[in-house]
Amino acid sequence: MRFDIRRFFDEFILYSSQFFVFFILMLLITPATDALRPAALVIVVLFLIIQIALLVGQGQKPILRFLFSFITPAAYTMVRTLGGDPIPFDMATVFIWGAALYVGLFQALALSPKGAWTRRAAETFLAIGAVFVFMFFYFYLDLRLGLAKRLSSGEFSQAQYAKALGFKSFGRSFAQFLKTPQNGFLAFGLATFGVMLLASKVTVLGLRSRIAGLFGEARVNDKAVQPEPAMNQAATVTVISSDIRDFTSLADKLGPERSVAMLNRYYSLWSVAADRHGGRIAGTTGDSVLLVFGLLGEKDAAEQALACARDFAAELPGLRDDMQSASLPAPAEVSIGLHCGNIVAGDLGPVGARRLGVFGEAVSVAARLDSLCREFKQEMLLSQSVFRQLELESQARLVRIGEVLLRNSTQPVPVYGTK
Repeated sequence: MRFDIRRFFDEFILYSSQFFVFFILMLLITPATDALRPAALVIVVLFLIIQIALLVGQGQKPILRFLFSFITPAAYTMVRTLGGDPIPFDMATVFIWGAALYVGLFQALALSPKGAWTRRAAETFLAIGAVFVFMFFYFYLDLRLGLAKRLSSGEFSQAQYAKALGFKSFGRSFAQFLKTPQNGFLAFGLATFGVMLLASKVTVLGLRSRIAGLFGEARVNDKAVQPEPAMNQAATVTVISSDIRDFTSLADKLGPERSVAMLNRYYSLWSVAADRHGGRIAGTTGDSVLLVFGLLGEKDAAEQALACARDFAAELPGLRDDMQSASLPAPAEVSIGLHCGNIVAGDLGPVGARRLGVFGEAVSVAARLDSLCREFKQEMLLSQSVFRQLELESQARLVRIGEVLLRNSTQPVPVYGTK
């Protein structure tokens, strides 16, 4: 399996181990007499790296994610015990074991197949827990620095220092921590941040659920919220053509069931983006998707098409991560071509099974730009006809890539990509 450095650091910083990072940094910056020795600290960091590697590789399985979450706490407890300490029951040990239990449990529930509400509740508790974990570790850092200063000045004995860091002293010490104005303000700020984080998480979960269940419903939703264009008509529109690079070879390796699962999620993401910006999915063939903007004569069709393509590109990495977490294959690279031109729209197909279809010059050119993305090493290519219809702000975010000979053109014309 190919090592994905981006997923490794996402796991390391965002998903499961940020509190270990806080704790290790805390041990480095506090001059307390009970800090871990360099060799012991290196061992803890190595076990943390092992834990992250295992979570990246096997963390999509709920039971393994839960069990792997305890690797670093176990390593910390082991080096403390082997270093001559009795089995530690101080605040630091309780905090890292408690945080590992909390995060591991709710992440496992978020991956479980027991239902959408279970997963949503687990994600909600994870968002709330992140705030409390940070607050408790900040409190411990503040307490540890204060006690170390008193210990070095002779105000505290080593026994008193150890007792003050014991878990039995947590309630009294935390109450004193909150009494100071700056710490009270910090608690208020973290609570506000927690509410904002929770609101953002609810939005993401709603979008994720919509993506998961949308395929097969997008056509119905389109008819419900958009007036139908007159059939069998010519129109000037903006067309997006998109496909997954090397899909055929990928499908051969994945097999029918996993290939279909990947395509359905891919279609669904395009459906969400198109619905958001007033576009229509006019066709899906294998891994190719065709979208049309401006069928009703909208003046900003090019702007909406570009915004749709940007939204899809922005959501694609998250979709890859979600699919990998669910043990589903994910599209590696996607090509997108945009062109403005003439098409014919009509009800195509046999009697009783007709649906909206489009064909014409704009479709062919968009597909040509789509296929040229690999040659130009671009994720997205736009024709000059689209570029001219964009606002200056949108044009400023694009760069001229080169010139190509397109259909019905007698000389090469410029094409544009994103900066």
